Amino acid sequence: MDRIAKIHPSIGIARLGNSEAADGFFVGPEVPMDAAQPTGGYRDSQKRLKRQGARFRVFLHETDASVRELTLDEADIVWTLEVANSKAAAERFHGVAEPSAGLRNATFTPRTLLTLAAPAASVTGPDQSADLVNQTAFMNFNLPIVLATAKTDAAGRLVVLSGFGKAGSPAGTPLDSPGSNFANHDGWFDDVCDGRVSATVTMRDGSPSPRVVSSWVISAPPKFAPTVQPVVTLYDTLRQVAIDRGLAQSPFADPAFKPSFTRDVYPILSRAIAVRWLWAPDNDPSPVAVFHNTLLAMPPAARDAIFTKLRKPASSPRLPGTGAGNMPRMWSDLYPDGKNGTLTPLQYRIMQEWKNGNFINDWQGPPPSDGAITPDGLDRAALESCVGAAFFPGIEASWKIRDQFAFIEPFRLDPGAIRPGDVTAQMSLPWQSDFLDCAFESGNVGQDLTWWPAQRPIDVRQTAGGPPISWARAFDNQADLTTEQMVVDWFRLGLILPAGDALLEHDRSD
Repeated sequence: MDRIAKIHPSIGIARLGNSEAADGFFVGPEVPMDAAQPTGGYRDSQKRLKRQGARFRVFLHETDASVRELTLDEADIVWTLEVANSKAAAERFHGVAEPSAGLRNATFTPRTLLTLAAPAASVTGPDQSADLVNQTAFMNFNLPIVLATAKTDAAGRLVVLSGFGKAGSPAGTPLDSPGSNFANHDGWFDDVCDGRVSATVTMRDGSPSPRVVSSWVISAPPKFAPTVQPVVTLYDTLRQVAIDRGLAQSPFADPAFKPSFTRDVYPILSRAIAVRWLWAPDNDPSPVAVFHNTLLAMPPAARDAIFTKLRKPASSPRLPGTGAGNMPRMWSDLYPDGKNGTLTPLQYRIMQEWKNGNFINDWQGPPPSDGAITPDGLDRAALESCVGAAFFPGIEASWKIRDQFAFIEPFRLDPGAIRPGDVTAQMSLPWQSDFLDCAFESGNVGQDLTWWPAQRPIDVRQTAGGPPISWARAFDNQADLTTEQMVVDWFRLGLILPAGDALLEHDRSD
């Protein structure tokens, strides 16, 4: 019988930072709903932003009921990392409902010089490290930037670190050159990447070595509100993908299933409540914020008031939601259509059951993390900190990961159907331009809609009772210099971190 091992998380998330200190990184979330902050904080002693690493582990699946992590105590593990950045060679970003807008750098040849790539790197044993340095003469320029670093920790697990946030145009092409827009700039590069994480395992007791199912890693921009999750996370979106494609069952396939308030309902409500610390719209506050002090004792009329505000998901994300609801207060993939986005169908059903009183009232406060590392937990923890909507284009990934890419099981991309660089190819080039631009815009009936406040805050507070101020204030009103300044000074922006019951701006490096 074929012995199988699997690498988890199925999709790991590394994030950019500009710290080059030996300890200038931390490992990203590994336990769901764990808001623990890294030891030593998010900046190094010189106020540079630390990189977030994605840590991978190998789990042996002996039976459905017997799954355990393989460690150096019983096996030799050789890790291999392959990454690339194919943004400059890809299609210009276009929305899911829009026709292709052609290629970036359409007239440049050979096209192979538009993909940043490094030779695959292998590491094994404890405390080893190898940088993956671009070897492509990008647009005929020497560009030896670090795309990623493959490290092993003291236990021999793989930690993938991103690049250092480098971006630019070797030929000096300005960001406002003809044909450029928020997400497409010919002649430019950045050091975001994605690719395959694989491993070979040799059992030390001489037993048959397992076949190891590979994983994927995405490097992405920093998350400046690191303890806040989007209302619709990438975990929610890819869970819906697994259900829709028959790779997983909806929990409602069991007629006896009732959502748990603690596990299923509270995360949706708490994410919506947290947005009030990241955005201060001029119009009325959301009903969730109004009721946030009474969530636990909320009467049916109050639950109904919140649910009525939700726009109903359509049968496909390529179609607009329905109904008069104006929440979540975020854009849909169909921008610039003025209608707001929606929860996933599964999230919406959970909220509907809560509204109807058909849920398990198991609330005893936010559940404390027991710190247990599990394969499913690693998958969820990595993805629930990422944007699952709106994909225009998104932060970590875009609509192709939902609509086009093949999966071999829930959350695990088909390594035979995609290549390193495919996942991030849709993203903004350089990432800083869209990241700065996408705060909020006027949507339906003149109401402002957000993009990704959990990643890119809009308004912040420095004290709990203080006035809201622009998070990107150093870049406001700078005319043509705004985005160029962001390319250089992105790491200086403040982090929004818990302070008692508030979320306040800290660690700004002006």
